[in-house]
Amino acid sequence: MTVAPKPRSGNIYADLAGYYDLFCAEVDYAEQCAFARRVFNTFACSGGMDYLDLACGSGQHLLVMQDYGFAAQGLDNSSEMLALAAQRCPAAQLHLCDLAAFEQQGSFDLITCFLYSIHYSHPLAALEQTLQRSFAALKPGGILLFNTVDARGIQNDAGISTSLKHDDAQLGFRSAWHYRGEGEVLDLKLEISRSCNGQSEQWQDAHVMTALTFSQLQAMLAEAGFVVQMLEHDYSVLQQWNGASFNALVVATKPLA
Repeated sequence: MTVAPKPRSGNIYADLAGYYDLFCAEVDYAEQCAFARRVFNTFACSGGMDYLDLACGSGQHLLVMQDYGFAAQGLDNSSEMLALAAQRCPAAQLHLCDLAAFEQQGSFDLITCFLYSIHYSHPLAALEQTLQRSFAALKPGGILLFNTVDARGIQNDAGISTSLKHDDAQLGFRSAWHYRGEGEVLDLKLEISRSCNGQSEQWQDAHVMTALTFSQLQAMLAEAGFVVQMLEHDYSVLQQWNGASFNALVVATKPLA
């Protein structure tokens, strides 16, 4: 028998927050944090180790960066995800806030936003505000690091699927991007299922993200005041972007003066 209940809060991240780390089990948080430290040691010249993770989720990046010696803070717009982050990183200061709405002045040496979460700032005006607020939140010489995708390279394929056992239940997760070929709307579609003892539940959700080209993004970063380095989307090396790939890592530095 299959039932399809409406999520209790209407927010899939709230209702299924406890499963989030299971669905992200293949994400190599340690590799991403090692890359962030390498970028920080190479490009930053702000003099401190104050760190903010935007869209921090359950705090996986915060935990690793704390182990590296950073004074970690996290920001997310889900109180349920922040509750998980608080359990994982009780020493971290956490902020319940939208990406485009946080207000800090000269507080951080490093800000990260992994898992393409920068695209959650929608529409373009919100993304522009997120970049401006990140610039204001950094100390001179500080770094904003995030990964991004060029709208021209988004493939409307079947997405990524994960299936795993948890306790007595079989869990399934699928996420897929869909770009309409023009405009700034990038649709993220999520499907989650849970089967146990012959019964199954299904959740479906969709999020509107921002689609833009790298040239648009670079112009917005420059307008905000950043000096921009585009790197290949490879966490194992620091390699200049080849100008042709559609996934990249962005290192945006706040000038010293």
